[in-house]
Amino acid sequence: MLIMIKKIFYNEELNTTGEYLEVWKYETIRVKDISDLIVHNHYWKDSQGELWLDFDDPNENFRRSFNAYRKRKGFMQPNEIKKLREDLHLSQRVFSERLGISYAKVSQIENNKRVQTLSQEISFRKAQQDYERQGFLTSYNSSESDSAKLTSILTETKYIDTAKYFYTTSNESKATMFKAQVFVGGVA
Repeated sequence: MLIMIKKIFYNEELNTTGEYLEVWKYETIRVKDISDLIVHNHYWKDSQGELWLDFDDPNENFRRSFNAYRKRKGFMQPNEIKKLREDLHLSQRVFSERLGISYAKVSQIENNKRVQTLSQEISFRKAQQDYERQGFLTSYNSSESDSAKLTSILTETKYIDTAKYFYTTSNESKATMFKAQVFVGGVA
C-alpha cells in the first residue's frame, strides 16, 4: 500500500505557502571519485510538479549521498568517529590536534557536512586501532621522521625487568635489545 504524505510548507524562494507531496526517488549520484552511487533521496513536490529539497532539512540528501560514499569506500561513518572521540575522552579540538586534522574539518565530518579524505580516514582508523589496543591515543611528534619516532619511543621508554614487549634495532652489524615497560602502539 502506497502512503502519500502531503504537507503545507512556506517556500521562502517563491515567497508562497502551499501543499507539497512527499516523494522518495532513487538517483545516481556522484561524490568525489565515485560517479555511480545509487541514493534514495527525499523531496517535496509542488503543484507544478517541481521537486524541492526538504524545507526543514535541506541538507538531508547530501548526508544520504555522503553516507553512501562512505559505505562504498568502507570509511567510518560520522557517528562512529564521534563515538571514538568520546570513548577517548577528547574534545573535538584536542582530537583534531592529535590527528593533525583541522578542528573545522573534524567538526564538519562528525556532523556529516563533509566527507573525509583517504588520509583523514587513515588517521581515524589509526586512532580507532590505538583505542582498541591500548585504550588511548598514541602521541607522535609529527615533525619527526618515522625512524626518529621509533628511536624516540624505544630510547625514551623507562625499562623494567617484567616487560612483555621486546624491540630490536640494528645499526649495520651492531644490534641492541630494548625492553619496553608499556606498549605504546605502532609506528606508521
